[in-house]
Amino acid sequence: MSAMLPAFAGNGPQPAALATPIAGIARPVVAVLVWHDVLPVKDVYFDTTTAEFSKQLETIARGGFHIVTLAQLRDRLTRGTPLPRKPLVLTFDDNARGIATNAFPLLREHGFHATLFVHTNYVGKKTSKAHNSWDDLRAMERSGLIDVQSLTANHPPDLTKLSDADVTHELALSKHSLEVRLRRPVFALVYPYDVYDARVERLAAAAGYALGFTEDHGNATESTSLLEIHRYSITVPERFDEALASVAAGVR
Repeated sequence: MSAMLPAFAGNGPQPAALATPIAGIARPVVAVLVWHDVLPVKDVYFDTTTAEFSKQLETIARGGFHIVTLAQLRDRLTRGTPLPRKPLVLTFDDNARGIATNAFPLLREHGFHATLFVHTNYVGKKTSKAHNSWDDLRAMERSGLIDVQSLTANHPPDLTKLSDADVTHELALSKHSLEVRLRRPVFALVYPYDVYDARVERLAAAAGYALGFTEDHGNATESTSLLEIHRYSITVPERFDEALASVAAGVR
């Protein structure tokens, strides 16, 4: 009688499993928050007004939350490095000019760290919005409060529809541009339009990214993969409140 083969057996090697957060780190709950542009008056629905953003930072400060860096989150997820109570990670997507002119001065007032995810081929250019230049990014990084990570090179609408070679080009070019221009290591990626799949995640890992971020909200330390980390998209005030309530309830 011939041996029964596993159902997944095929002609070639099976894809390697994606790395996951280490076990036993679900508490404290960590919320990664993401904003887009910050303006006195919204241009589009996912902008945040300067007044609302200022109020949100005041709420964080008064609530006893602790802002941790993306590198600290990476170390928590991969090595179990302890975090302070009520940890939050602040991020921004799309490199809109309002981040430098309106959000950054408020972050600096509070001494809060944030990460900007940038599509590198649009740095310093104007599309439907103006984008920060390389000099703007360097100036914010010099403060010690900002680090810059990847949102691909060209912000393609659907990475899942690109070939392996084209996805790799998007990811590798962005990583290279950031590391050459800013002289800092790049280890994290956001998927444009929150569109990704397991193939894209594996290509990101192969391109040297340790972390990938989504807009699927939840506890970052309970993400199913290091290339599929939860974030709360602060497009409405209720999502901000939900994130902070989750962290406050999930202390040690």
